[in-house]
Amino acid sequence: MHFSLRPSLFLTLAIPFAHAQTTPPPATTDDAPVMLETIVVTASPLARSQAELTSATNVLTSRDLALQQQPTLGETLSAQPGISSTYFGPGASRPLIRALGGDRIRILQNGTGTQDASVTSPDHAVSVEPFLVKRIEVVRGPASLLYGGSAVGGVVNVIDHRIETDMPTQRFSGSIDTRYGTVAEEFAYGAVTDIAFAQTDTHAFVLHLDGFKRESDDVHTPAGRLANSAIDSAGASIGVSYVSDTFDAGLNYNGFNSLYGTVAEPDVEIDLRQRRVDFAAEVKQEFGIFSGARLKFGTADYRHVELEAGAPGTTFTNTGYEGRLELLHAPLAGFTGAWGVQTQRSDFDIVGAEAFMPPALTENHALFVFEETKTGPLTWQAGARVENQSIDTRANANFPVAQSRDETTLSLSGGVIYAINPAYALAFSVTGTERAPNAQELYSNGPHIGTASYEVGDPTLATEKSLGAELSLRKLTGFVTGSFNLFANRFDGFIFEQDTGAIDLGDPFDPDDDLPIYQFVQRDALFYGAELETLWHLHASDRHTLDLKLNLDCTVAEESNGDPLPRIPPIKGLIGLAWTGGPWNAGTDWQLVAQQNRSAPSETDTSGYTLLSAYAGYRFVQGPIIYDLFLRGSNLTNEDARLHTSFLKNIAPLPGRSVTFGLRATF
Repeated sequence: MHFSLRPSLFLTLAIPFAHAQTTPPPATTDDAPVMLETIVVTASPLARSQAELTSATNVLTSRDLALQQQPTLGETLSAQPGISSTYFGPGASRPLIRALGGDRIRILQNGTGTQDASVTSPDHAVSVEPFLVKRIEVVRGPASLLYGGSAVGGVVNVIDHRIETDMPTQRFSGSIDTRYGTVAEEFAYGAVTDIAFAQTDTHAFVLHLDGFKRESDDVHTPAGRLANSAIDSAGASIGVSYVSDTFDAGLNYNGFNSLYGTVAEPDVEIDLRQRRVDFAAEVKQEFGIFSGARLKFGTADYRHVELEAGAPGTTFTNTGYEGRLELLHAPLAGFTGAWGVQTQRSDFDIVGAEAFMPPALTENHALFVFEETKTGPLTWQAGARVENQSIDTRANANFPVAQSRDETTLSLSGGVIYAINPAYALAFSVTGTERAPNAQELYSNGPHIGTASYEVGDPTLATEKSLGAELSLRKLTGFVTGSFNLFANRFDGFIFEQDTGAIDLGDPFDPDDDLPIYQFVQRDALFYGAELETLWHLHASDRHTLDLKLNLDCTVAEESNGDPLPRIPPIKGLIGLAWTGGPWNAGTDWQLVAQQNRSAPSETDTSGYTLLSAYAGYRFVQGPIIYDLFLRGSNLTNEDARLHTSFLKNIAPLPGRSVTFGLRATF
């Protein structure tokens, strides 16, 4: 399938969206206007709804995740407008936001970093299991500055409620989930329970327990079985929280293991293990000039071993911590906001034949502020962050010279929301960021099998600077609800890997050991695009609802000379229907992905494709237990779909036709 990127395509859909208020909706048995659901974004320091933030956000609730969940975080989010993935087979996939990824996207687990190795290579999995996730938030704009100056593209916050913050309404609560998928003979099951004890009218202690297991064989694709794509993952956590009207505190210990095939090589698997401890506390009453405070701290010990035909090979380790303190202040001169401090430490090491970078200790310390004020129909928001990053490498046999670097960066963001009327809002934001290069970009020098390249860093790289703007029109109530976003981001010294055209010969007696040499370089670049996300409420009554989804997004990214940057996602659209009726729900989605023919000089074009999916669900209650049954069919036409954003697009198409059965019992 071939699509051309023309402004008229967006205008055709955006114009009726903008004028939908004047179009009479179909007759329904309920005269109440349909309103966009109010979803609070917890990653925003002031806990604002999506409509109250100056930049676009995506939120997946537990009900969304039940239908969209995949084995990896990247694939779970990939159908959202403006989001794609690095798909490196079923075992590893990291989200891309508006074509930005890696260090420019911060992935958080309950507000602190995941502390894994997923930034360093697309074959390294994010150490978060989507199976037990309750909610995922994707935040851009001023609020994202609170979590890292490098988060140019945004923040993905994965929430699992392992530390309780709400007063329990019953002594025992939880859920049991199980599902089976045909495309890889996947079987997954898990359980979550919270047990309240020593509870009074004003406070309670809560014991949290959860665990999961996921097993799958090699995935089947339209091209046949994808060798070495099996997954065997398991995890569990235990924690205790104190909850009251004025103060919360909790501690949680989490273990995560995953063994998965790398796909790129037929006999290489990654054996991943992470042990993590999280602490969180919140003051929910005024003290001095402050209306509350939040403290979060997470420490983790991460390790993965690359097994070659079952024998241990290269080992990656990352030990570190991240902590943040937010002080929410009471209104001051008409402003409400949050002031905070953040500290982060990462001791990263690679030992083995494929150690492509030296051991590096990276420390980040930051101060940040977020403020908001209202003047009539206008809501103003601003954020600022000053951050110091120091990197110290250690000498070893492969890297005999220790190196260090220290720099301070400043990022600023501001925006305004204009409430035109109860149905419409217009938002505009501007963000200027500075990102210090990371250790991999600076000091790499070795074979990186995950990307099938010989990777060379550049210790002279300058600070990467960007200036971005976003304009958003939102429809909050009526026959059509949704948003239309335009964005642009200009980079001064954008850092990326460029194919030099040279070859590292490796083993002279093994031609398969030859690798193309990729050098980290800086170029001025421009990213721009648009996103349309709409929900057309075709029918709404007490007994039935029928909604039509129309989504569209595109991102263009190019150097200042007009050359496209590598691995940029093509234009993507989605048409879907969602129906609910009493205990039943059903729907279908048709995702259309265009051909990507604006390829970088070292790339080949990627064909477009369409993915057809459908689902049905049924809810019933027996005593105190709520049961949810669902059936989901994915890629029903068995389309050969390959991602332009994937290093493995030529050998690893997306999974073929699949049917997934699931059951959740909530008590």
